Amino acid sequence: MAGYADNNILTEVKSVGFSVHFKPFYMEMKSGLHDYLIRLQTQGEGLALINGRPQKVITGDLLIFKPGDPYELTIGNQEDIIEHGCLSADYFLFCNGTGVDEWWARHNFPQRISVPIDEALLNIWKQILYEKHRVREEDPYVNDYLLRILLRYIDRVILDKSGFNDSRLFVTHRIKQYLEHHATGNVTLKNVADYVGLSVSRTTHLFKEAFGHTIMDYVLDIRIHIACERIRYGSMTLEQSAESAGFNSYSYFHRIFRKRMGVSPKQYQEDVLAK
Repeated sequence: MAGYADNNILTEVKSVGFSVHFKPFYMEMKSGLHDYLIRLQTQGEGLALINGRPQKVITGDLLIFKPGDPYELTIGNQEDIIEHGCLSADYFLFCNGTGVDEWWARHNFPQRISVPIDEALLNIWKQILYEKHRVREEDPYVNDYLLRILLRYIDRVILDKSGFNDSRLFVTHRIKQYLEHHATGNVTLKNVADYVGLSVSRTTHLFKEAFGHTIMDYVLDIRIHIACERIRYGSMTLEQSAESAGFNSYSYFHRIFRKRMGVSPKQYQEDVLAK
């Protein structure tokens, strides 16, 4: 394709999707997969053939299978139709290519790895899904680069997790990650606690113990940082910068900004423009 300095496509997305199962579901390829399969359980549970025997797959389980691996997946049973709504939800992707071969060879992953449900990871997956199913003809170059980004991001998620041998550190890392993704929205302690599956008191205690400040103090730090970036590089008014950073009240924003930055938002803006 003209205009590309690198015309080598190293990966190929064969199939990608997001599955939600409201009824029992079964699939099997016991003779072996034709492509690599990457599947992330985002809700509910199921049974998958892992290391030769059926094993429960729960939310946060990342399955990685190579070509030739037998595969079998079972979701729910007849009773589950009556007792539950959504039985299971997952993102899946079938792929191949020399880039995937090299990625696999570097790691030789186990078939199941428990990872946090990372929103950035899901967003990359969603973008691949969009590109693969766009109305216009898909662009293999875009798919190639997006898939390589996904593989690298999976490396990061797994590496981040492996660096936290203490489960408390892993939980506080997840709390911090949640706050960084949701700081401009309506952050509540209950939402944060629900995200990591702990009580509010336990969640706040672990975070304060790990970082020396409260959850809401950290949220304010993030919001002030975002507001400063908007003031420095954007064309918004001060009020718009405050609102887009997550502050619903400009007077409250003004007070917090002055307390943390040592100057008013207006003075900060004037100092930036003077440089």
